[in-house]
Amino acid sequence: MLPAFMTFSQKKKKDEDDYTPIDVTELSAGEVLKAESMIIDAQRELMLENYFKSLEIFKSALEITPDDPVINFKIAEILTKNGDNSGALVYATKASELDSSNKYYLLLTAEIHKSLSNYKEATKLYQRMIDTIDGTEEYLFDLAILYQFQGEDKKALETYNRAESVFGMNEIVLREKQKIYLKNKDYEGLVNDWDKLIEDNPGEDRYTIELVEFLISHDMMSEAKERIESLGPNRERDLLLSQIALAEGNVTEAIELVKSTMKAKEISHTSKLQMLNRLLQSAISTEDFDMVMSLAEILAGQYPSIYEVQAYTGDVMFQLENKEKARSYYLKAVRIDPANYGTWQNILQIEAGLNEYDSVIVHAEKALEYFPNQAPLYYFGGTGYLINKDYKRSIQLFDQGKKYATDNGLKTIFYGQMGDAYNSLKQYNKSYEAYNQALVADPENDHVLNNYSYFLSLRNEDMDKAVTMSTRLVELHPDNPTYLDTHGWVLYTLEKYEEALVYLRKAADLQEDGTVIEHYGDVLYKLGKIDEAVKQWKRASLLNDASKNIEKKIAERKLYE
Repeated sequence: MLPAFMTFSQKKKKDEDDYTPIDVTELSAGEVLKAESMIIDAQRELMLENYFKSLEIFKSALEITPDDPVINFKIAEILTKNGDNSGALVYATKASELDSSNKYYLLLTAEIHKSLSNYKEATKLYQRMIDTIDGTEEYLFDLAILYQFQGEDKKALETYNRAESVFGMNEIVLREKQKIYLKNKDYEGLVNDWDKLIEDNPGEDRYTIELVEFLISHDMMSEAKERIESLGPNRERDLLLSQIALAEGNVTEAIELVKSTMKAKEISHTSKLQMLNRLLQSAISTEDFDMVMSLAEILAGQYPSIYEVQAYTGDVMFQLENKEKARSYYLKAVRIDPANYGTWQNILQIEAGLNEYDSVIVHAEKALEYFPNQAPLYYFGGTGYLINKDYKRSIQLFDQGKKYATDNGLKTIFYGQMGDAYNSLKQYNKSYEAYNQALVADPENDHVLNNYSYFLSLRNEDMDKAVTMSTRLVELHPDNPTYLDTHGWVLYTLEKYEEALVYLRKAADLQEDGTVIEHYGDVLYKLGKIDEAVKQWKRASLLNDASKNIEKKIAERKLYE
């Protein structure tokens, strides 16, 4: 069905009581009187919106005078009100055939054809009406849109031009013509029409500004510069010149021009944001990036209560690796409008990256007030509580969040974190159950394979499962020192010291980590290489994460587990 057309003209409705007298040449005086009486009664019922009763009376009158255009027209009107367009078409067509000089009959028939998707028929009726009935030129706009809708762009443009010859240039029509020009990439035609609009509206700079923006966006720089000259000195002019400078690769010049416009009240914050974003995408040098950050902060200070400005400034800072400032602006943004999920997520990502889990907890809980069905928020909050050793609360959040996890990868993450939390609470069976659920969703999740196999080895439980998981882990990640250490330690627990040595040596060579290197020393000890073991223990003692027995091992040259 054709969408509702833009109204370009006010269409007069025929006065309810203004109808042509019926043809009485072949009717008796009694029939004439009866028909006229019926029409009056039907008209009265129609005014009272008693459509069914009115329709009955009009149809009875039509039996007396079937070739009366007014009665056919009225019946068609009522049927369209009742949604019976197919039925209405018969009567409207007959009315327009009986009196082809009445524009209202033709218009109604055309509108019914449009509602039935008979666009070609509707087009013919509009064309016939405009060509034969004086004073109907206002409907040229409707005819042009019909052509446009049917893809007859050439005829649409010809019709718009005909309308312009009668009514002059019209901005709304220009917008419609622009769609045709752009569709056909007829930029010359578009620019010519735009110039006409500018000429007809002297002193209206916004049309020139809009045209210049179009020319810049289509890389027509010489034409853009030519029209900029017609603008007097103003901030918009500088902004346009900065766009040209940027397009031509003169980033420094563009920045200098933008600096003069950033504080201009007459330029919208949206335009400023757009220009700032262009600068950010084109910046090359450190000085360029520093200047973009400075301009973003100026903008944020100018519009402290506009969410988009604060959030965008946060985006600029985030992209330029200034995480602290990014978080500051993001927090300002959510104070203005907290119902923006993406900004909350950015805040949480930054705070997690900074290991500020107290803040992660606060902001995850706050964000959940607005987005209680967003699984990542439960993940951030649960992880914050897990790291802060509030294991029970972390399990609560993970358990809630997994209900909203829509893919297996996310479900694995939730179950994996729950497994870690239950392990810390020494609820080992629940921990294993959670890990198993995680591996159902993703059998090769490295976090779960690592922690599950390592925790089993620490308790020397289900070692067949532990070695199967750790073996798969190093197959998937052969150069990860943490995973090599886990597999080596599982083999160590199984007393497969020669095999364990291969993986623990490689892990110790790849990473300076106290736990990893201490494990390497332990397996050397088990293989009778005491001097080498003590050497590795000493190396481990200088690093973080070595065990509390490390100094005792070194002093007594003996293994304590």
